[in-house]
Amino acid sequence: METKKKTKLLNPYFLVILSFLLVIVIGSLCLVMPWANNYHEWLWNYTVNTDTGQKITYLDCLFTSVSATCVTGLFTYPLPVAEVLSFPGQIVLLLMIQIGGLGFITILTFIITLFRSKLEFRNRYFISQMVGSTNFADVVKFVRKLILISLIAEVTGTILGLPVFLQMYKDNMLMGLWVSMFHSVSAFNNAGFDLFANSMIGGVVGINGETIAYGWYVYLCIYTMLLIVLGGISFLVIIEVFTGHKKPSQWRPFTKIVLTSTAILLVGGSLLFIAFECFKGSESMTILDAIFEAVTCRTAGFSTYQQSDLTAGGKALACLLMFVGGSPISTAGGIKTTTIYMVVLAMISYFTGKGNTSFKRSYSYQMVVRAMSLIFIVVIILLLGYVGLNTFGLDKDVAPLYYAILEAEGDSPQLSMAFGFEVFSAMGTVGLGIGVEPYLSIGSKIVLCLIMFLGRIGPITVLQIFQTNMNKENQLHYDYVEDDFLIG
Repeated sequence: METKKKTKLLNPYFLVILSFLLVIVIGSLCLVMPWANNYHEWLWNYTVNTDTGQKITYLDCLFTSVSATCVTGLFTYPLPVAEVLSFPGQIVLLLMIQIGGLGFITILTFIITLFRSKLEFRNRYFISQMVGSTNFADVVKFVRKLILISLIAEVTGTILGLPVFLQMYKDNMLMGLWVSMFHSVSAFNNAGFDLFANSMIGGVVGINGETIAYGWYVYLCIYTMLLIVLGGISFLVIIEVFTGHKKPSQWRPFTKIVLTSTAILLVGGSLLFIAFECFKGSESMTILDAIFEAVTCRTAGFSTYQQSDLTAGGKALACLLMFVGGSPISTAGGIKTTTIYMVVLAMISYFTGKGNTSFKRSYSYQMVVRAMSLIFIVVIILLLGYVGLNTFGLDKDVAPLYYAILEAEGDSPQLSMAFGFEVFSAMGTVGLGIGVEPYLSIGSKIVLCLIMFLGRIGPITVLQIFQTNMNKENQLHYDYVEDDFLIG
C-alpha cells in the first residue's frame, strides 16, 4: 500500500515578501544598466558632477527600485528622475510602480487564470490569503475586478491628462501621451513619482522648461487628487459603491467606516492645513495647496508646496496623516483608516461605558488588540528608523553641499526634524521629503529602504510568517482564571 507524501506549501505571506524582493532586485539591476539612464553609463558608481562630488551608485538604483515597488516616491538621485532615467528606464520604473501597487501575486494570478478557468480549492485559499480577499471561493473573480478597476482608472486618468500634457508638449505629442500615462499610473497607485523638473510645486515645469497655464495647473491638481483618493480608498469599497446595486444604507460596515474615516481625514486635514499654513505671510499656502497637501499626505507623495517651508504644526499634521495612510486592500500605505477607527472606537467605548459598536455592529476584542498591536509595532519601527537616520546621518562627502544650499536659501539645518519627517514618509509609503534624500549616507539609505519595504508589505504580514504561534489561544482546551491589576 502506497503512502501519499504530504506536500508542504510555502507560507503565503512569505511568498508575498519574496515576490516583492524579486521585483526589487530585478528592477535595481535594470536601472543600473547603460540603456536605463541618460548618461549611457553603468551606474555602479558614476560621478554626476565632479565639482560637487555627487554620484549615482547601485545603492541609489536599489533605493529607487524599493521606492517604486513599494509605491513610495522617495529617491536619492541628485537630479530629477526624468533627467536621470532614459525612456526605457522610465518604463522600468512605471512597471515597478504598477506591480507594486497591485502586487506581483495579483498580476501573476490574473495571468494564470487567463489560461486556466478553474483553480483547485487549496490554490484559491492560498491566493486569497496573499491578495487579502475574504472570500476564497470567488478569489479569481476578485483578482480580475482589481485588474479591471486599475485599468479603467489609469486609462481614464491618462485621457483626463491629455489636454494638459499635449499642450505642454505640443512639439512632441508622443511625449505628452507618455507623461500623461505615467502621471496617471503613478497617481492612482499612490506612488508620487513624476517626470517634472520641480514636482508640482508652484506650477508644472518640464525637464526642458515646458510650462502650462495656471488654469490647466488647477485642473491637473484636481484630477490628480481624485486619482489619489480613488487608489487609496480600497478596492472593496470601489466594488461595492460603483459596481454594486445596494443603497448606501445597505453598504457593509467596512465600506461605511472607510468612507467616514476618509472624509474626516480629508476635510479635517484640509481645514487644519489652511489654519496652519495659509496665514503666515509671504510663504503661505493657497487654499488649493492646503487641500492638495491633505490628500497627498495620505500616501501619494506628489507635492504642490515645499515641505521644508511647512510650520512645525504643518509638519506634525503631515506626519499624522502619513501615519494613518489609506485603507486596506488599496494602493496606499500607513496603518490604514480602519485601524485608527477601531482604536478610537474602543477608546470611546471605554470612556462612555458602552459596547464596542458602530453602524449597528459589534466588534470583537481581537480586532482591537490587532489594531493596537499594529500601531505599537509601527511606532517601534518609526523610533528605530529615527535613531538609525540620526546615527548614520548624511554622507560626509556631499553634506557640505547640503549645508551650503540651506545657507544660500537662508534656512538653518534641522536634521532631526528632517529625519523624523523622512521616517514617517517612508513608513507610510508617501514619498514626501524635505530635500535631504540625495545627501544621505549609505547607512541612512539602507534604513529608509527597510522602512519603505516594511511599510508596503505591512509589519503584520511579516509576523504572519510565524503564524503557528499566533492565535494559539484558540487551540487551547483550558482557560486561566481571569485577574485584574492596576494600570497607569
